[in-house]
Amino acid sequence: MVIALCSIRVRRGLVGLLALAGLYGAAAQIASGRLPTTVSLPQHDIEGVELLPTYASLAEEGLFLVQAGILLQGAAVSTGRVLAGFLLGSVVGITLGLAMGWAEGLEYVLDPWVVLLRFTPALALLPLYVLWLGLGEAAKIGLIATAVAVVTLQGAYQGVRGIPRVYWDAASALAAAPSLVLRRIVLPAALPQILASLRIAIALGWVTVIAAELIQPSMPSLGYLLALAGAYPRVPTIMIALAAIALLVLVSDGLTLAVYFQATRWMRRRHA
Repeated sequence: MVIALCSIRVRRGLVGLLALAGLYGAAAQIASGRLPTTVSLPQHDIEGVELLPTYASLAEEGLFLVQAGILLQGAAVSTGRVLAGFLLGSVVGITLGLAMGWAEGLEYVLDPWVVLLRFTPALALLPLYVLWLGLGEAAKIGLIATAVAVVTLQGAYQGVRGIPRVYWDAASALAAAPSLVLRRIVLPAALPQILASLRIAIALGWVTVIAAELIQPSMPSLGYLLALAGAYPRVPTIMIALAAIALLVLVSDGLTLAVYFQATRWMRRRHA
C-alpha cells in the first residue's frame, strides 16, 4: 500500500515537473537574445548578465560547479546543518509539545512564547542568535532548531490534545502509572500528528538554513553560494543552487513521508 501511494505521488509529481521544465525551456529559448543583459546596481551597471539562461547554459554552469566541488561540498555542509538543527529541534519540540498537551499549567506558561516564535521570521532572530551564540556553527544550528522546534511542538501538542477523553478516563480508572499512560496511550495516539509535523519541519529547516548561512558566510554552503551569485550577479549559478536545494527538499520530504506511511499503516486512508 505504501509503495503504491508513493508511486502515484511520484508519477503525478513527475508530470507537473516535466510540464514546468518544458514551459521554462520554451520561454528561455524565445527570450534568448531578446532580454536586456545589463543589470543596474547602486554603484555601477553590470553587462552580460543572462537573466533567463537556457538549459545549455545551466548545464555548463552545473558541470563547472560539480567539477570544482563547490556544489557537492556546499550541499553536504548545508545538509549537515539542516540535519543537526532538525534533530535538536525535534527532540526539544516534541518533548515540550507532549508536556504541554499533558499538563495544562505548562501550556499556559509556554503558549505565549510559542506564539511569539511561530510568527517571528528567522531573519529577525538572526542578530540575536549571533550575539548569544557567536558567529560559529552554534548560531546556525540554533536558528534552524528553533524553527523546527516550534513546528514539532505544535504537532506533538495537537496529537496529545486530540486523544479521546475515554482513554484518559480508562487509564485513571485502572490507576495506570504515568509511564504506562505515556507508552500505551499518549505516544501511539500522538504519533501521526508528530510525524506530520516532522515533514513540515524538515522543509522549514531547508528554508531557514539559507538565512542561517548568512551568519559569517563562507564556502562551502548553498546559502553562501546563493548570496555570492546574487552579488555578482550570476543567474545560472542562482538557478543551479535553487535546483539543488529543491532536490534536497524533495528527497527529505520523500523520506519523511515514507516513514509516516510506514509508521501509520494501521490508519485508514482514502485512496485517490
